[in-house]
Amino acid sequence: MKKILDIMIVLLMAITMTACSDNSSNGNNTDNAKYEDAHLIMLNGDSATIDGIAIDEYDYTWHSDPSKVHNEVVNAPAEYYTGTKPETDATAYIDHELYYYPELPEESFKLVNYDGEMEWASYYCDGENENYIFATLPAFESSLIPNEMMHSEEEAAQNKVLHITKAGTYILEGNWDGQILIDLGAEEETFTDENAKVKLVLNGVNINCTVAPALIFDDLYECDNAWEEKETYPSTIDTANAGASVIIADDSDNTITGQNIYRMLLTKYKNDDSSDAIKTQKKARKIDAPLYSYVTMNIDSEEKGTGTLTINSSFEGLGTELHLSILGGNISINSANDGINVNEDNVSIASFNGGNLTINAGSGAEGDGIDSNGYIVIAGSTININGVTRPDSAIDSEDGITFTAGKIFIDGEEYTTEETFLREISSQNQGFGGRTMGNGAFNKGEEIDLNALILEYFEDFDIKSFKQAVAELDDDATIEDVLELLGVDLNSLSLPLPGGDFFERNDSFFIDGNQSKGREPSN
Repeated sequence: MKKILDIMIVLLMAITMTACSDNSSNGNNTDNAKYEDAHLIMLNGDSATIDGIAIDEYDYTWHSDPSKVHNEVVNAPAEYYTGTKPETDATAYIDHELYYYPELPEESFKLVNYDGEMEWASYYCDGENENYIFATLPAFESSLIPNEMMHSEEEAAQNKVLHITKAGTYILEGNWDGQILIDLGAEEETFTDENAKVKLVLNGVNINCTVAPALIFDDLYECDNAWEEKETYPSTIDTANAGASVIIADDSDNTITGQNIYRMLLTKYKNDDSSDAIKTQKKARKIDAPLYSYVTMNIDSEEKGTGTLTINSSFEGLGTELHLSILGGNISINSANDGINVNEDNVSIASFNGGNLTINAGSGAEGDGIDSNGYIVIAGSTININGVTRPDSAIDSEDGITFTAGKIFIDGEEYTTEETFLREISSQNQGFGGRTMGNGAFNKGEEIDLNALILEYFEDFDIKSFKQAVAELDDDATIEDVLELLGVDLNSLSLPLPGGDFFERNDSFFIDGNQSKGREPSN
């Protein structure tokens, strides 16, 4: 088995900053005059007004019941609705179309290997669909079904949904018992429509949803709407034109508290001819954070930067399906799992260009401070990460971290860019992406900028081919072997090469330098 060692040099990072600022919100006072054509939404527990006019409420309610036959349902979980569906072109309305993880009988669950993960799977119990999984829950080390992630209809009824349906700027004030959902229409219409953007100005707001995420950006414009057409994905993206924006008003205190929705599946797969007891279906709903966006989202402050936003969660804290840019504000996240998660594999970018961020994550069974399924770019924020426990790390990225400016504190210990430029970051006794990192500091050793080598020698670098070639090397392969594999003329190099083995782990590439302590991986 290959060694995991103290001197770790991350390859293949783009050392550039994300151009992500949106200065249109700067000013001294948060009011309608400051934000052109802004709407003021005043929240009062279970009712609200927009620009002084009461927002209409409907009795339309979502229900879920896998104990009954729902063969007519083909594109969603076993669900039905009661009440009158809103047929309105209003800018905002209120109803009970709240999706949450329903209360399911424990006898319907089995512990299975679902899509590579051990999870509790709840099967249909209607007598006709025994082999179809309705929904799953995570299997934590306690070996108990996490009942706290399920909610009754009675509990859900205490939460209302405030829908925002038109593009524009909205100033939110007051308290709301439920969810705020921003949905501008069908995804195929809004995804590429540059006008389908919403900016929320939080000016002393408390949003609390006891059964589901509290604030969701759903169908809006995606500034990176061509990402699926790309053959390779960069480590930077300009998010200035993002469809979802949150502004923390100066001198305001704001709180968002919510729950997660774990995996609920598409019923159109329930009559699959396969006889397998475990069928991997596509998810219909899985939202892990109380503040969540299905499109790229920016979070910024006003000019003074004196406002605060606190996010409280029983699972993850802040998440996006694609990219996230933190540009300003004082943000505190308290979560049982990841503090921040951006989750499109090998594509998403979490960038931090300003503001102050405090993350108290991992209070549950596991969790990262910041977790990106793609890249992390730190270019100006002050980040404090506290109390992250095994087996994950304070800062976890699948594809690499760029750290050019700002400050990082992990359990009170500061890490800066001055010690080294392309080193991974880890807290005391923490793995980085599941790896043990020794004494918790930036790992010292001989430096070599292999990113520069790649840029110098390769105009068209194929990362997939490189990973495959590395996987085929012997366990004792050296850095010279790797550079020869890349076709680099070793005699032309002006940089010193560290000795030791070269290896790949979790999509990152490392060198065993001569100051290694030879620690073994913790997983």
